[in-house]
Amino acid sequence: MSDREVLAELDERMQSFVRRQEMMFVATGEPDDGHDCTFVTGGPGFVRVLDVNRLAWPEFDDESLAGAMADIRRDPRVSLLFVDFARGAIGLHVSGQAKVLDDDAMRRAYHALNLDPSLDLVADRRPARWITVYVEEAYISAAGELD
Repeated sequence: MSDREVLAELDERMQSFVRRQEMMFVATGEPDDGHDCTFVTGGPGFVRVLDVNRLAWPEFDDESLAGAMADIRRDPRVSLLFVDFARGAIGLHVSGQAKVLDDDAMRRAYHALNLDPSLDLVADRRPARWITVYVEEAYISAAGELD
């Protein structure tokens, strides 16, 4: 695969890359309000790869993301950018449709989350909600090596 080939799902290299990341940028838009870009961090693997075309990350009542969640509820189109500066400024761009789900609904839909003890270790509380993204396009822009 060339580094600029646009895929409709995450291949194995992309999935592995996401699982290592500790940060990403989330771009949202709202027709009457312009666009917003939010910086999101967590431990390695805070963004879960649920399937080749589905990503999700937990939210813990963080007020700094309230605007992004409101944007997603009005307009579900999002773009994610994962950057690994340490390995040569590698970027993974993901565009798709987002949805905000409460924690109970997410755990009913994805039973494996109930077996993940790391979800209960963030400030000794469970996530309040999850943001899921259905992947429509993904591509790598890299100055370094992805693997």
